[in-house]
Amino acid sequence: MKKAGILVLIIMLVSVSAFLLWEFALKPTPPEMIFVTAKLDNGCEFDESTFAVEVYETGYVSTFKKGVAYLSARSDHRLRLIANPSFPKVQYEGDLEPVTSSITLKSYCDVSERMMNIFKSMNNTFK
Repeated sequence: MKKAGILVLIIMLVSVSAFLLWEFALKPTPPEMIFVTAKLDNGCEFDESTFAVEVYETGYVSTFKKGVAYLSARSDHRLRLIANPSFPKVQYEGDLEPVTSSITLKSYCDVSERMMNIFKSMNNTFK
């Protein structure tokens, strides 16, 4: 009978420990809305008004004014630099970046530099 009581006590301690570990260490935090200040590092010969920032998951677009765009996005979303929809004949899609409160997006128009970043990303992926 004494062994059964010890076993029940051990099971209760393990259960409480597992619950506390989940609540305070492992439980994922829900996404939150973040106000984003996006700056443009223009590596192209185009004017900054040619570019915009898109929230990839929602399709929301914000244009640059004086090199800065402001928008709100959830912390689990991603941003990318795109061509301003006001210029339908210009096509540009940058890399996906995680949402942070302050981000600098670089436009690459030099094919070799953009290809170098793609190869670097592939090298990091397949290490």
